[in-house]
Amino acid sequence: MTPRPDRTTRALRSLIGPATFAVALLAFTLLASSAASASTLLVDGFDAPEEPATSVLTGIGERQFNAFSPTVLGGVRGLYHHTYTNPLGSVSALAAGNGVLSSSNGVGVQNEVLVLYGAFTRPTLQPDVGGPRLGLDARPYDSFQLDFTGMASVMNLNIVLYTSAPLDPTAPLYYSSVGLNVAPAMPGGALQVVVPFANDASFNFGQVDGIALVFDRANGTTGTAWTLDGFSLVSAVPEPTPALMWLAGAAVLGWLSRRQQTRTRARAQA
Repeated sequence: MTPRPDRTTRALRSLIGPATFAVALLAFTLLASSAASASTLLVDGFDAPEEPATSVLTGIGERQFNAFSPTVLGGVRGLYHHTYTNPLGSVSALAAGNGVLSSSNGVGVQNEVLVLYGAFTRPTLQPDVGGPRLGLDARPYDSFQLDFTGMASVMNLNIVLYTSAPLDPTAPLYYSSVGLNVAPAMPGGALQVVVPFANDASFNFGQVDGIALVFDRANGTTGTAWTLDGFSLVSAVPEPTPALMWLAGAAVLGWLSRRQQTRTRARAQA
C-alpha cells in the first residue's frame, strides 16, 4: 500500500505545482547530501611504522627520525623531538606508529615536537637535502582537523604550509601559518581540533608542497602529555555545485510563476 503524503507535503504541492515541487525536492535532497559528504583528505593516521618508533630524552637534547609509508601524504613523515628545559633530568618520550603519535613528559620538562611532510622533511637526515614536494591542491579544503584521544593540559599548536610556486613572484609568499592554544574539557580527555586555514589571499593554496605541525614551541607549560591519532585536511563548509544552484533557482522561479498564475486567476474571477 502506497503511503499518502502528509498534510505539509500536500500543501506544498498545491502551492507550487507538481513539477516545481519535484524540482525543489530534488534540489533539497542533493544539497543535503552535498553537505553530508564534505571533502576530507587524511594526511596521516600514524599507522606506520607497525612497531612504533620511539625517542627518549633525559636531558636537554634533540632527535630526528623518519617513517616511510604510502599511507602518509607524500610517502614520508619526519619527526623532530627537542627538549629545551629539563632541570631534574626527567624523561621526555615520543612515540609514532601503530595508529598514534604520542608525547609524554616528566616533571619540569619543556619540549617541542615537529611533524613534517613533503618539502619540510629530510629523508636522508641531511639538513641541505629536502623532501619531495607534495604538489597538493588544497583549494577543496578550508581547515585542518586533528583528532586527539587524550590531552593532559593546554597545548600550543602551529601549522605551517609551504609552496614552491608563489602567486606573485615579485612579492613571493612562500609560507602560510596559523597558531593557537587548545585544551581538553577535562585533563586527559579526548579533543577534536578544527583549525581554519589562514586568510592568506596571496598564498598559493593550489600548490602546497610542504606541511608542518609544531607542538608546544611557545608553550610555557611543563610535564605535558598528548596522543594524536589522526591529522586531516577537511572542508568544514562545502559549497554547493553549480548544478545544485541551478536546481534551487529553477524551483524558486517555478514557485514565482505559479504564484503569479494564481493571482491572475483570482483577479479574473473577481
